[in-house]
Amino acid sequence: MLKNYIVGAACLALVGFNIENAQAGDSAFLDSIGLGGPWVVTAKGNIIVSPKWSGADKYTPIAFPSFSLRRPGEAPIWSSPDDSISYRMPINEIFSVGPVITYRSGRYTGGNRELTGIHDVRWTLEPGLFLQAWIVPDVLRARIEIRRGFRDKDGFVADIGADWVNRIGALSLGIGPRVSIADGSYMRDRYGVTFQDAALNGQVTPFRPTSGIQSAGVYGSAGYQFNEQWSGTLHGGYSRLVGDAADSPIIRRFGDKDQWVFGASAGYSFNFSGF
Repeated sequence: MLKNYIVGAACLALVGFNIENAQAGDSAFLDSIGLGGPWVVTAKGNIIVSPKWSGADKYTPIAFPSFSLRRPGEAPIWSSPDDSISYRMPINEIFSVGPVITYRSGRYTGGNRELTGIHDVRWTLEPGLFLQAWIVPDVLRARIEIRRGFRDKDGFVADIGADWVNRIGALSLGIGPRVSIADGSYMRDRYGVTFQDAALNGQVTPFRPTSGIQSAGVYGSAGYQFNEQWSGTLHGGYSRLVGDAADSPIIRRFGDKDQWVFGASAGYSFNFSGF
């Protein structure tokens, strides 16, 4: 199980790079990979405590770095800590789109002996696209991400959310609802039980879930800008598995429908002129 999280941290470190104020059609992409400047770089150290696997009743921490870029003089654009890593391409003052990628942890019998006999769910990277709209500028944001893992069984997942944002001096608050929808392949891989699984494990019965809503919940964050260089964020969320995800024998027998996430990050910003 430790190997799973080491791999996850390595993947996040490699792709944990977010371009906040890139403009579609200009040279921002080349600049973002170090071919130009100037930039304000924000480097963050992050730690998250989350379930060991989707629907687990046990939790584990994971730490990873992340980075973001913006032009000098531009204020940081607010984002929720549960957003996937993204490259933002504005359409106009309200809408923006772009590619996203996130790491999804797996589920393994090693370290989870109660799951002996049940098929493993391998870790994956989920690339995709996002669409975002500031319905009320700097106050109300709506966002949808549609992603698919690179393995055959990974399937599609869509995460939909809205956030109410309030800035009080150096303090930034954000909170809003979340809904996650997945296709049949995703649901079967993470919540399904084959006849072989049931026979080898002996504590669960066969179950074949279908596409639908996977979970619903809420996410919130509180960020504080201590000075021009240093910032910090506390964040967390709750989601409840619903539908076929909640009805899975794996969840009913070994897991928990109620899922929590807690996290914290510290950021340091500095000027970078490029090469």
